[in-house]
Amino acid sequence: MNKLFTLVLLAFSAFACNKTKETSIHKIMIHSVNLYIDTSSDVSCQDFNLTFGNHVKDKSIEDKAILTEFENLLKETQKIKKNKSVDVRRKIVIYYKDKTVDALCAGRFNILINNQLLEENTDLLNFVHDL
Repeated sequence: MNKLFTLVLLAFSAFACNKTKETSIHKIMIHSVNLYIDTSSDVSCQDFNLTFGNHVKDKSIEDKAILTEFENLLKETQKIKKNKSVDVRRKIVIYYKDKTVDALCAGRFNILINNQLLEENTDLLNFVHDL
């Protein structure tokens, strides 16, 4: 009986720890323009601020629920080797608790993270567009 109680307690503790795990993201800074704004050529992640200048809207998010959902969507999305340019309309700087930083850039249909294309993930793309 003692072994069964210990096993149940151990399983419950592991489950509880899993549920309360915090995100490793400290905050995100979103730089965005209207998703449907027209430009004469594609805008790269590097040229985003230079191209859109005063039209860029900035927003900082530190809400733990939003950051956790964002991190979970990122974790389930793989990077792919295929090279493709993305016409960027959202640039998100991701600040992690360990002081590292990533740059995510999104267009209407694709997302790059640190200049590497991510596989198609409609949930992640819609989440990024709604930020």
